[in-house]
Amino acid sequence: MTIDYVALIGDAIASRELPTPRRARLQHALRAALPAFNRRWRNVLAARFALTLGDEFQCLLTGPAPVWEIVHTVRAQFADVDWVIACGQGPVATPLPRGVTAPEVDGPCFHAARAAMDAAKRRRLVLAFAGFGASDPVLAALASYYSALYWSWTPRQRHAAKLLRAGGAAAAAHGLRVHRSAVSHLGRRMAWPLVAAGDTIFENLLGGSRSGPRA
Repeated sequence: MTIDYVALIGDAIASRELPTPRRARLQHALRAALPAFNRRWRNVLAARFALTLGDEFQCLLTGPAPVWEIVHTVRAQFADVDWVIACGQGPVATPLPRGVTAPEVDGPCFHAARAAMDAAKRRRLVLAFAGFGASDPVLAALASYYSALYWSWTPRQRHAAKLLRAGGAAAAAHGLRVHRSAVSHLGRRMAWPLVAAGDTIFENLLGGSRSGPRA
């Protein structure tokens, strides 16, 4: 029997085009945030968050349930750049000693995540999945919808969506420095109740996906 894990890779879009000081600040902020991420999600991490290629990070999860929360925490906390986040499900081929970081681990789940990342960059997706078996077509459709919606919004609307998904209307009002009534008005223009309904379906599918022993 093998055990399936979920490898998650996050990459800042077009980060190499950022001015050098801004990219350095992003890398510093990422490096500073990862210890808190490791504490926050310690109960679902098989291998800890770590930076890989400067503006890219990886982690290994015991299952897909926390993916939604992680994705939107990253988008909200580092909202000044756009992110593509790819997930691959499958076994690992290397040991998982206590305290190991994701870049120290290898296996089919990481290969699937990398393939999903490469496909996402070709198709301009901001979220992608591979290796989830029967759920792959549904996840692919939802990821395409999510990405098309993301790019259809103005930068201000994208920023509002990041804040709304991570912390609700209060967080959006604080982050946008506006009254909550302005957030409500912006949400109506974005058809936010429909977006939220789609988000719930997406999140529930991830939460309902099981990762564990299989023959």
